[in-house]
Amino acid sequence: FPLCPWSMISAIILANDRIDGPARADFTARCLGSLVEACVQGLVADAVLIGEPDRHLGQIAEDAGCSFIETANAPQGLREALAQVRRDHVLLLSASYAVERGFADELDELFAYDAGDAPRTLRATPHSFATRLLPRLSKSAGIIAPRRILTHIDSSFDMDRLARKLKGADLATRARRLS
Repeated sequence: FPLCPWSMISAIILANDRIDGPARADFTARCLGSLVEACVQGLVADAVLIGEPDRHLGQIAEDAGCSFIETANAPQGLREALAQVRRDHVLLLSASYAVERGFADELDELFAYDAGDAPRTLRATPHSFATRLLPRLSKSAGIIAPRRILTHIDSSFDMDRLARKLKGADLATRARRLS
């Protein structure tokens, strides 16, 4: 169980944020599945899935026990999701990625030993020699930040741009790209 009252977060899964098109439905299910350990440990309180219409994501959301916002407009869906979530801290996660083992433990430690108001970036696993040497060159797979900060996202939402704007520290845990 969490060590302090602010150690529970809400998760928002973005299933329509890929540059090369929306994430496949099976990617979304695997992404949600990667958060199960954090849910079991009581770190993720609720989840909202945002996806495009006609992709059958509603059934995945229902099976996972999370809310579903069906929209082709990711920034609008994100604003709706931020209004729905129950916790003050939010994990934004691309449905094209799955968090690696150790995420729940790092999240627990983050909130147990830190006030938690500083944004954190969840980077993709290194995929090239350059990203192994300079991990900050890896794409941003997710962001953990207070909800009040995320409500000011503009209409040209991009995870990497948002991570640069928030200037948060990187988590040690990575997220693997689903393929």
